[in-house]
Amino acid sequence: MIKYVLTFLLLMAVTTVMAQKKSVINLISSESVQGVKINGVDVLKVYKATFQQDYSTLQSDSAYIHQKENTFDAFGHVVIIQGDTLHIYSDILNYNGNTKVAILTNNVKMVDKDATLTTNHLTYNTATRIGTYTDGGKLVNKDNTLTSKNGYYFAQSRDSYFRYDVRLVTPDALILTDTMRYNTGSRIAYFYGPTNIYGKKKGKDNDTLYTENGTYNTVTEQAFFGKKNLYRQGTKTLKGDSLFYDRKKGLGRAVKNVTFNDNEQKMTLKGDLANYYKANELTVVTENAYAVIVTEEKDTTKKDSLAKPVLKSNESKKTTVDTAKLIPVKTVAGVNKSEPQSVNKVRLQDITITAKSQSKNNRDSTANAHIKQKKTDSKLRPADSDAIKKDTAKIKRDSIYLTADTLETRILTYKDLKDLLEARRLANIIDTNKRAPSIVYKKAPKYIDLSSPRLHLDTISFHREYFGRAKPKPVTKKKAEAPAKVKKISKQDSIKNSLPDSAYLQKKIGLSDTSRIRILSAYHHVKIFKSDLQGKSDSAFYSNSDSTIRLFVHPLIWTQGSQLSGDTIYLQMKNKKLDNMDLFPNAFIVNIEKKDSVHFNQSAGKKMRGFFKDGKLERMYIVGNAESISFPRDSNNKVTEMHRSLSSRIRVNFRDGKLAGLTFLSKPEHRYGPLDKFTEDDKVLKGFIWKPKERPVSKESIIPSLDKNYHPKPKAKPPATGKTLPGVKAGKDTGAVKPGNIPAIKTGKDTSVAKPGTLPVIKAAKDSTLKNQPPVKTGKDSTAKKPVAKPVQ
Repeated sequence: MIKYVLTFLLLMAVTTVMAQKKSVINLISSESVQGVKINGVDVLKVYKATFQQDYSTLQSDSAYIHQKENTFDAFGHVVIIQGDTLHIYSDILNYNGNTKVAILTNNVKMVDKDATLTTNHLTYNTATRIGTYTDGGKLVNKDNTLTSKNGYYFAQSRDSYFRYDVRLVTPDALILTDTMRYNTGSRIAYFYGPTNIYGKKKGKDNDTLYTENGTYNTVTEQAFFGKKNLYRQGTKTLKGDSLFYDRKKGLGRAVKNVTFNDNEQKMTLKGDLANYYKANELTVVTENAYAVIVTEEKDTTKKDSLAKPVLKSNESKKTTVDTAKLIPVKTVAGVNKSEPQSVNKVRLQDITITAKSQSKNNRDSTANAHIKQKKTDSKLRPADSDAIKKDTAKIKRDSIYLTADTLETRILTYKDLKDLLEARRLANIIDTNKRAPSIVYKKAPKYIDLSSPRLHLDTISFHREYFGRAKPKPVTKKKAEAPAKVKKISKQDSIKNSLPDSAYLQKKIGLSDTSRIRILSAYHHVKIFKSDLQGKSDSAFYSNSDSTIRLFVHPLIWTQGSQLSGDTIYLQMKNKKLDNMDLFPNAFIVNIEKKDSVHFNQSAGKKMRGFFKDGKLERMYIVGNAESISFPRDSNNKVTEMHRSLSSRIRVNFRDGKLAGLTFLSKPEHRYGPLDKFTEDDKVLKGFIWKPKERPVSKESIIPSLDKNYHPKPKAKPPATGKTLPGVKAGKDTGAVKPGNIPAIKTGKDTSVAKPGTLPVIKAAKDSTLKNQPPVKTGKDSTAKKPVAKPVQ
C-alpha cells in the first residue's frame, strides 16, 4: 500500500512541475475588452492590446483571444518584439501559445539589426527564433539584396537559408544559384549547388565564376570554391579542383587538375598549381605544368572531284583565270562550252589540271555522273553552295606538348612585345665603354690583387687645331663628263640581286602596336613532343604574333633520323604547321639512316635555316664556315667512301628523313675517298654531340599525368643498416631510358656518358659506338711525384 501511495505522490509532483512550466499568453494592456461568442465559443475581443509570453511581446489594433486554447488572432499593425533588435510587422497574425508558432500574413516585414526580410507569408517560432517562407521573399542586408522562393531565417545565428531561384545582388556582383546560406552579420554567402557569379563592371572582359560548392565574401569580394570550379574572363578560362579568387586584388589561384585556356589566342596550360594576376593578365603554372598548342597536320577527308577548285592566295596573283568559268553551268551533250580553250595548265588545290589532256569522253562521264547524283536536267549545283562541307571529324590533328618546371603566359600589346624582345637582346650585350667600378676596401685585405697598369689617353686628338689650321686645298673645276651609258640589267639579274639570302630571310609581321599578343615563357627542363618532332632545352619562349617557339640554353631538336643543335633554336609555324626553323650560332646537324648507328652524316656552321614540308624537314641552308661529312652508299646499301667538304654556304636536301643531296654554293673544298684514307678524327666535326637517350619517345614520357597507369612511386627510404653519403638516396635510377624504347630508330650509345679508353684523343666529343677504333696510347702520368735528386756536394 505504501508503494502505491508513493507512486501517486510522485506522479502528482511531476504533473505540478509540468503545469508550472506551461507558458500562458498574458494580456498586459488594452483599451477595451469585450466578451463575445464566435461559432458558439466564448472569446475575448480586445482593442489596442499588448500581449506577452516569455521574452516575446505582441501588439495589434484588435485581437480575439481564445483562453482555453491559449491562442489569439490579431489584426492591423501587428508587431512582434524580441529583445532590442528583432521586430516583425504584418497585417494579420495567428498565434498559438502552446507551440509558440506565429503565422503572419500580408505585408510581412522582419527587421533584425541591419537585415530586413519582406514576404507575404511568414511562419515564425518565438521559442526557436526561426522564420520560414515558401511563396517568395526578399532579404536586404545593407548593400546586398537576396531573393528566393523558399527561405529560412535563424535569428540567433543570423543565418539565412535560401532555396530555389536564389538571386544575390551586391554592388559589384550578381550571384545566381539554387541553394545558398547567407549570414547577415559577416555577409558571407555559402553555396551548395550550381552557382554563377557575374561581375557588374562594363566591358566584354567581365569576370564570371562558377562552382557547385564554395563561399563568397561580399565585403572583401573573396571567393573560395571546392567543386567543379571555373573562372572565366572574356575568352580565358581557369579551372581546378580548388579555386580561390580575390576580385578586388585581381588575384586567383587554382590547385590540382588546373586548366588554363585562351580560345582567342589558342593557348592551353595545365598543371597542379596556378596563380592568375588580372592586372597584367599573367598566369603562372607550376607543379607538373605543360602547355598544349594544337596544330592541324593535314586533311584526310576525301576530296570531291567536282567541288569548286579554290585558288591559293599566292596563286591568285599569278593568274587571271576566272574560277567560275571552270565550273560547268550548262551541258550540251556532255560538252562544257564555258571552259576556256586558251588555258593549258592551272594549278588548283595542289592538283594540276590540264585542259588539253582531258578528253571529251572524260568530261562527258564526269558531267553525267554529277547529273545523276543531283537529279537535275539542265543545271548543276552552284559553286558557292554550302552543301559540300569539310568533315572535321576526319581531320588528323597533331598537338605540340611543351613541359617545364614553370610556365608563364600573359597578354601584351605588340609594342610592349617588341620592347621586351629588344631588352632581352641588349641584356646579352656587354657595354665595353663603361669603366669598371673601382674597388674600395673597407677593411685591410689579406692579399692585394695585382692589376695591369692603365695607359693615359692621348688628349692631343681632342685639340684639332693644336698645330694650326690646315691650308685650304686649291679648288679645280672638273670638266663636264659625257653621260655614261646606262647598263641594261636583265629582269632575272634584278630579281636575283633584290632577293635576300634564304638563311637570313625574315617575314614582316603586319600588326599594329596596339594588337594584343599572348606570350608563353617556360623555365627549366623544357621538353617538347610532337608526333614528328621532339626537343628539349633549359628555357623557351613562344609568341603568338609570329607563332615561333624559341629555345635557349643547350637546345636539341630531333626529327625523323636527324638531331639538330645550336646555342639558340627558333621553330616557326604557319597555318598550324611547322614552316621553318633557325639554328644559331654553332649550329649542328647529325643524321643517321635507318639502322646504321655508326656512320653519322654531319653538317655544321654559324647559322642554319631549315624549311619543312608536310611536317618533315625538306631542306636546310648553312651559312658561315659551313662543313659537312656524308657517307654515300653503293648499290648494296653499304658505306665504302666518305665525303668531307668545307664551304661558306651549303644547301642540304632531305627526303623521307634521309640525306638526299648536298649543294655547295660558293668556293667549296672537298675531300673524298675510301674510309681507310680517313682517320677517326676526320670522321667527326668539331662540336659533335649525339644524345638519343634524351629524346622524348611519347607525350606520356614527358607528362606522367596523361598516363592512365601512372602511379607516383613513394620516395625510397635509406637502408636501416650501413652508412650512405649525405644527400644520396638509395634505390635504382629510374630516369634512364633504354635504347630499345625509341621506336623505328636504333641508336648508339650516348656520348655524354663516355668511358675512358673508348674514344681517341681528339678535341671534339665523339660517339662511343664507332667501330674499328685504334687503341689509345696513354703516356705516363706527369703528375706523379718523382724522387728529388740530392745536390752534389
